[in-house]
Amino acid sequence: MNQFSNATIKAIKLVFNVSIIIVILYQLIKTAFYALPNDWFFFLTSDAIENFISIAIVYALYHFVFKLNNILHKAFYMMLSVTILLFLALLKDVRIHSFNSFGQTSNYFTSFLGQTLLFYLLFYVINNLTFFNHYKKLELELIGVKEQLLRNQLHPHFLFNAFNSLYSLSLKNHPDTSDYILKLSSMMRYLTDDTTFDKVPLTKELDFINKYIAIEKMRFGKDAAIKFTISGAIQTDIFIAPFLLIPLVENAFKHGFYTNNKDAFVNISLDLKDKQLLFYVENSVFEKQHFQEQQRKGKGLDNLKQRLNLLYSKKYTLEINSTENTYTTLLKININ
Repeated sequence: MNQFSNATIKAIKLVFNVSIIIVILYQLIKTAFYALPNDWFFFLTSDAIENFISIAIVYALYHFVFKLNNILHKAFYMMLSVTILLFLALLKDVRIHSFNSFGQTSNYFTSFLGQTLLFYLLFYVINNLTFFNHYKKLELELIGVKEQLLRNQLHPHFLFNAFNSLYSLSLKNHPDTSDYILKLSSMMRYLTDDTTFDKVPLTKELDFINKYIAIEKMRFGKDAAIKFTISGAIQTDIFIAPFLLIPLVENAFKHGFYTNNKDAFVNISLDLKDKQLLFYVENSVFEKQHFQEQQRKGKGLDNLKQRLNLLYSKKYTLEINSTENTYTTLLKININ
């Protein structure tokens, strides 16, 4: 159910209640015009009176009876309502068949009771739109909190990998270590300042990825086979959930450059067409040493899938393919 404003809810309630009153009054006046004063019995057993009494019972139950604290009083008024409907069924049976038969009276009573319950259900839903609206708001807030928790889990995961890379550079006394720290500091600003928003400009997410790749090139050497290509016009009014693409990039470097093999590579491409984002990541795969054996599927990919389900449900696909020498992921998102 979509969320409504308070003014819309009040308008719906007003239109519903006024419409019910108008329809019931119209039926009563129309039936009275044709039946009265000659046929009072027909008037009292007509559909107009049945609808009027059903609605009156519904209003009484909702606004008065169910608000009573005394259970015995509630039971009394409910039994009174049932008795009124049973009496109406008896009168209708007598009018139509000129005699009373338990079977027909039971059928009419069941019909009246079902009609009254249906009216009550409709009346209850309309008059509790505020509650349902509040429930929907809480549901959306819960989704937001859950997504934020998953996002917060990704940040330490990224930092863990980044500091591992920094540690590797420091061991080698790499001349670019200070530059690495400077770039990492700039990336931290994105993590702390921008990823608190529900959506960020796609350009900021791509800038973060470019800095991440620059850092990895420092680590593995500027001649490392690392490519990142962007197709399509990336406009500043295109927004995306923050820190959504980087887990796939991290995963590629984690599993594609864990050796010094000269054939190691990571290819990344982004294409934007008609509000559909296609993010493709491919990396090399080599035989691991015994100390590197682990499951390919890590926390980063798990959290990414959960975030995608929360934020882009039925608006995305994530394809993962693995061969003996390559591992690829293709993420498609409708970002309208």
